[in-house]
Amino acid sequence: MIERDKTVSGTPVHEVGIVNYPGAQLACILGLTDFFGIASTIALGQWVPGQTALRVTHWKAIDSFDANLSCVFDSAPHGKPRPNTLVIPPTMADLPDPDIPHGVVTWVRDRHAAGTTLISLCSGAFILAATGLVDGQSVATHQICAKALSKRFPKIVVNTDRRIIEHGNIVTAGGFLSWVDLGLYLVDGILGPAIRAEMARFALDDPAASEARYFTGFAPPLTHGDRAVLRAQEWVHMRDGRGVSLAALATAAGLERRTLLRRFASATGRTPMEYCRRVRIARAREVLEGGETSQKEIAQSLGYRDVASFARAFRKATGWTPGAYRKKFSHKVIGPTDFAAKDGARLDLSEAGSHRA
Repeated sequence: MIERDKTVSGTPVHEVGIVNYPGAQLACILGLTDFFGIASTIALGQWVPGQTALRVTHWKAIDSFDANLSCVFDSAPHGKPRPNTLVIPPTMADLPDPDIPHGVVTWVRDRHAAGTTLISLCSGAFILAATGLVDGQSVATHQICAKALSKRFPKIVVNTDRRIIEHGNIVTAGGFLSWVDLGLYLVDGILGPAIRAEMARFALDDPAASEARYFTGFAPPLTHGDRAVLRAQEWVHMRDGRGVSLAALATAAGLERRTLLRRFASATGRTPMEYCRRVRIARAREVLEGGETSQKEIAQSLGYRDVASFARAFRKATGWTPGAYRKKFSHKVIGPTDFAAKDGARLDLSEAGSHRA
């Protein structure tokens, strides 16, 4: 992206900022960053004079007492970063703590007052709703946190049927893999429909081997048309494949167990438990690529008995040890301190069923 912006110096630039607040899902932040980076590379190969360039920045409070967020990553550093669009990602485990993001909420509200478009993803809607900017409006979010969102913010109208809802310069998105929807939505508006079409083919088809690491080598089948199985897949993904029982999955899908087993295998090509293992490994790969979270923390967060169990499962699935995989595929362009997990939320297992987005 830096090379692209050198090539197109002097052309209009649209900056997409991503808010890295305490507990935000780093996999989403990194996934969107990669997504926009790939779109920018495609756009560079098809460059026409006057086309807008895409710049990505990450914003984080360096200290818990900071009233303002600082730019901790810039894909094309030149001049003062100032987001045209600001994305509020979902949380990793628990819902956003009402007390933690107070400074974040104020900063986001101020950016909107300055003309920035705000976009929330799934449980990121809690941060957006706290600004008061969506009172009286419909807000898209993930169904798993819809009740909690309605309870905490009774002035908004929660909608889990629509994947993206737009109210002028405020956009909300929710649902399974909604960050991909959002990425395509923004690429269409910034780089145009031709680049969006290229990205749709890239993101929604099985990636080529040389590109697979951008999407963790796991392209979940979503076009099979079985809505009950899609509900089950969504339920698995929102829990990162951990702590899933066949009984609970059948309940989420609204099917009998035997029916679920038959239809799930027919739609996805895998048993539910095999699918859960693939999801856990995919999440582990994302975390290993994106930061320096310890193997012990990763193992615990994904429900493995201990580090040794996690390492065996990871090597069996990928052919790599976790340490070797991190060394090979970690994001070199992003400093590890940008994604330190100090402020990350820890999963409360007793409430995981209702507090995951």
